[in-house]
Amino acid sequence: MKRVTLGRTDSRRYQEDPGRTAEELAESEYEGYLRSLAENFDLSSRTGSVVEVKSAQSELANGEAGRFRLFKSQHDRLVRQDRDGSAFYVFVVFDVLERPLTARMKRMNPADVGRSIGSRGGWYNAGHVAGKEYKLPIEAVF
Repeated sequence: MKRVTLGRTDSRRYQEDPGRTAEELAESEYEGYLRSLAENFDLSSRTGSVVEVKSAQSELANGEAGRFRLFKSQHDRLVRQDRDGSAFYVFVVFDVLERPLTARMKRMNPADVGRSIGSRGGWYNAGHVAGKEYKLPIEAVF
């Protein structure tokens, strides 16, 4: 697990677009993985390895713990890409109660994430266009 303290500029960027900020943090952490190379995923390398970045707030505005929102179609695509071990998730949780703002990052392979989802009840229909989803608790990752 990697812990990063966000500077003033990154904190402002987080307020505007937390997902993009998480992608930028992952891009700076994993050398050779770039957003500019990615077509169907958040980051990609020149060798075809791919990364899906998922972000969450440590606590929501209503006081509940944050969760990572995963879509089954996206997960299945990542699993297919991982046949040779070249795909992974990077989970980024923003600790919104800390000042300065900090982020924790962790890399996980798609098979482990899928097993965790399965052991917690599995995918469900949430009525979204993207199809089935699962809201993975932060403690399932960190």
